[in-house]
Amino acid sequence: MHGLAYRDRTLVNETLRARYGRFTPRLRFGKLQRLLERRGVPLLEIPEIPANAPYFRTFWQPDSHVAVSVIGTYGEYSTPDNLRVGDVYQIQAPMAAEEVEWRRRRVG
Repeated sequence: MHGLAYRDRTLVNETLRARYGRFTPRLRFGKLQRLLERRGVPLLEIPEIPANAPYFRTFWQPDSHVAVSVIGTYGEYSTPDNLRVGDVYQIQAPMAAEEVEWRRRRVG
């Protein structure tokens, strides 16, 4: 997602743009979370890896094993300058339940 903030139109191919329309340079996590909740798709916050905290927060969808990384706080050399606190930084899949449990054990 953070790549979209560079406004490179070639990042999202023509087929995706034709089907889904314009992709905005930033996605607010609150908006994504509200849309998913309306569809009955919860996102659970999981512990962040210590090296990334507090700059990033991670939310996990247990059914799909998708993780969403969000800018938690600004860090001059830790977060992209073109994103704001609360913007989605990355969406990754899969994130296995075992990794979530490992994070919970390690971070608490």
